Amino acid sequence: MKVLKLPKDEKDALISDLQEHLDVELGVTVGQIAAEQLIDYMLQQLTAPIYNLAIEDALKGVRDRMAVLEDDLYAMKVTKLTRR
Repeated sequence: MKVLKLPKDEKDALISDLQEHLDVELGVTVGQIAAEQLIDYMLQQLTAPIYNLAIEDALKGVRDRMAVLEDDLYAMKVTKLTRR
């Protein structure tokens, strides 16, 4: 599986947010390159698990819709007609 690639503007925003978070929450100052490397590492590690969760969510949605469709199809069945 390919590692998730973010658009430059989104990645730059994440880098800035990460730098601020580390500084405020942990009192750790990291540079642009270190923050970018950490984000790249996290993307590499998290791409597959997040993708798999998304697939599971999509499967649940499809199963739910198929159940409704199945109910609708059963409701459309024709019962035996009686003669007069």
